[in-house]
Amino acid sequence: MDREQTMARLAQASAELLADHFVNYLFDEYLGSRHVRRVASWVGLIVLGIQRVAGNNWNIPRNRQLAFEFQRRSFKAKFNHQAGSRGGIDVVEILPGRGSPEGATVASITSLQGAEDFYNRAPLILQQFISNAP
Repeated sequence: MDREQTMARLAQASAELLADHFVNYLFDEYLGSRHVRRVASWVGLIVLGIQRVAGNNWNIPRNRQLAFEFQRRSFKAKFNHQAGSRGGIDVVEILPGRGSPEGATVASITSLQGAEDFYNRAPLILQQFISNAP
């Protein structure tokens, strides 16, 4: 299945199908390296947290990113090698403009507990970010 077919299949997909896609991507691309195995266990919680704020209204602009909207603002979740001591998943705002420039980091998830916290508090985390942002 080519990239376009995959993206079309994942548009409006369930959180479970989307989490499976990202975990499969991680293991296919990175052959199960240690940092990938560590992050793979968080993917489902992060996707479910995003689902709590965006429903199934998301897209995959790049194979390893999940973009969504909340209160008319755009965000994406992506791996960040610099997060924490061994990398993590950042949720960042996508600013208007050519090339989808990144804004501030909303949340930096560096552990399974951090993924659980994001799942439990995603609406509050994003609302607080928006309230404090210009």
